[in-house]
Amino acid sequence: MTFSGLTDDRLALHELVMTYGDAVTRNDSSDWGNTWAENAIWSVPNFPGLEKVEGRNEIVKRWQDAMKNYKYIVFTAHLGSLKINGNLAEGTTYTIEVSTNVEGEKAQIHGQYLDNFIKINNQWYFKKRTFSILHTT
Repeated sequence: MTFSGLTDDRLALHELVMTYGDAVTRNDSSDWGNTWAENAIWSVPNFPGLEKVEGRNEIVKRWQDAMKNYKYIVFTAHLGSLKINGNLAEGTTYTIEVSTNVEGEKAQIHGQYLDNFIKINNQWYFKKRTFSILHTT
C-alpha cells in the first residue's frame, strides 16, 4: 500500500480516523458526527438500513439508532493506505470492533473501510466510507 501527500495532511487524516474510533468507543455522537462532511455518504452493506446513508444528520441519526443495540463497543482502526491530492484524499482503513450487545452476546469484527476524504476550510472530513466485514468471531 502507498502513502502520499503532505505530512501535515497525512497526520490530520490519521487523527480523523483515530477521532472516529475514539468517539465510537465513548459512544459520543457529537464527536463522531463531526468527522463527517455535511453531504457525506456512509455505506455498510451488511447491515440492513445502512446500505447507503446520505448527509451528516441522517448518518448520525442512523448511527445513534444502531448504537442502542450495544452495551459497549471498543473500536480501533488504522490506515492501510492513503493518497492525498489537494483537498481530496482516498485511503483504506482497517478496523477491529469488540462488542457486547444488549442481550450480552459478544462479538469481534475485523473490517475494512474504503474511504474518501475532503478538506473544507482547512479541516479534513469523511466524504464517503464504505465498510466491508473481513472476519468475525
